[in-house]
Amino acid sequence: MIIEQIKKLLGHRYEALNRLEISRTSLRKNYRYLTSLNHKIKVAPVLKSNGYGHGLVEVAKILDPLNPPFFCVDSIYEAYKLLKAGVKSKILIMGYINPKNLAVKPLPFSYVAYDQEQLKEIMRYQPEAGVHIFVDTGMHREGIVLSNFPDFIKSIPKEGLKNIEGIMSHFASADQPERIETKQQVKDFKKAILILEKNNIFPKWRHIANSSGLLNNWVLGLDKASNLARCGIALYGIDPAGEDEQLKPTIKFITHIAQLKKLEKDDKVGYDLTYTAKWPSLMAVLPLGYNDGVDRKLSNKGRVCVNKTVCPIIGRVSMNITTIDVTRVKNVRVGTEAEIDFLMPIPDKIPYESLVHLNPEIKRVVV
Repeated sequence: MIIEQIKKLLGHRYEALNRLEISRTSLRKNYRYLTSLNHKIKVAPVLKSNGYGHGLVEVAKILDPLNPPFFCVDSIYEAYKLLKAGVKSKILIMGYINPKNLAVKPLPFSYVAYDQEQLKEIMRYQPEAGVHIFVDTGMHREGIVLSNFPDFIKSIPKEGLKNIEGIMSHFASADQPERIETKQQVKDFKKAILILEKNNIFPKWRHIANSSGLLNNWVLGLDKASNLARCGIALYGIDPAGEDEQLKPTIKFITHIAQLKKLEKDDKVGYDLTYTAKWPSLMAVLPLGYNDGVDRKLSNKGRVCVNKTVCPIIGRVSMNITTIDVTRVKNVRVGTEAEIDFLMPIPDKIPYESLVHLNPEIKRVVV
């Protein structure tokens, strides 16, 4: 990581201008809360995409002592990174893997199989690995179509049946549990489980639900078909429906004021001069922008907190610079900390995007 290389060059005296604070307490509270929603449903934390921007290894090390059934990642790269970091929990790789990478050496991971060819490659190169079979119950992305599922099961060699440790699917609209399509997905998932059982296959894990699916379990009745949910966004303190106040934010984006400048009435600020000062004011320059994860759509709309005072973003958010109005802030100076509200609602943008677009090179600090 660049931060570590800089420390080697400059010594431990190096102070990062920007940092992301990851709350150990909030992350663990969210996990415990999610596991308490239904005693029949375990929770597997989803750590893909750099732990939803929080830091892959940082999140894993916080949750590892809580003994989750396994961590969900997208790639063999993410899984190997956790392995090298000393993570003890099991790891399920949910994304596609190039067979050449499977062939290198035996690895202690479980894999998701979407079709016959992928299952064949997993069993060929990783014969001891656990496999979770993915059934397409209606989202129509990856997975085995339900009508083809019986033939798929019959094609599995007898010696490979012992490897099947899970059956899974994924909701298209779990945040809309009353939709006919959502309810039909639950029904089709149950049908897939019955097909397995008719072939004397009884996998340990059955999972279709994401965060919204678990939070809406009371409508969907998932515990009758599932014993596990894969939770990502809720784990990080966000209910997609915005209704669950038990979930707590797990991340703060901290920067430092790099310059202060007085503005006169009618002074214009930033690219395209989109902001005009209505009266004499004090502006602060922050050393971060859309390269770091501050969305450009926050230009003239976003908020930053300085010394407990909410300050508006003024002018365009640039690649590495954001400017704010700090006129009302007491005791403000160069070096004063500022917290970016990078998760404020933006039209046509979901919180997932804001989190995963946080620059992976920004220093993550567990607090």
